[in-house]
Amino acid sequence: MNEKKFLKVAQAENRDEGKLSELKNMTAVHYVMLLLAWLIVFAVRLFQNERTEDLFFMILFIALGHELYMLKKKISFVTIITVVILVIATVMTGWSLLSVLFV
Repeated sequence: MNEKKFLKVAQAENRDEGKLSELKNMTAVHYVMLLLAWLIVFAVRLFQNERTEDLFFMILFIALGHELYMLKKKISFVTIITVVILVIATVMTGWSLLSVLFV
């Protein structure tokens, strides 16, 4: 491979890494802003003595997604137990939210 072609490939790779880094940073900002909004809504509902099951369902669902990703990355006994517990908690919370439809 000649030097010009090698340099062009290296520059393209640097641009791709820069774009990926920017996307990761944007994703982190979006995630933090969503959690901050969740905390504000949670605080308002607590002060007004309203139900918060849907907010807990959202957090359980996020945690389940995170743990499933970690399980895919590296299988360990602790991660499997955590996933099982989160699946049970998410299903039970989701069922309590959907039970309103069946009454």
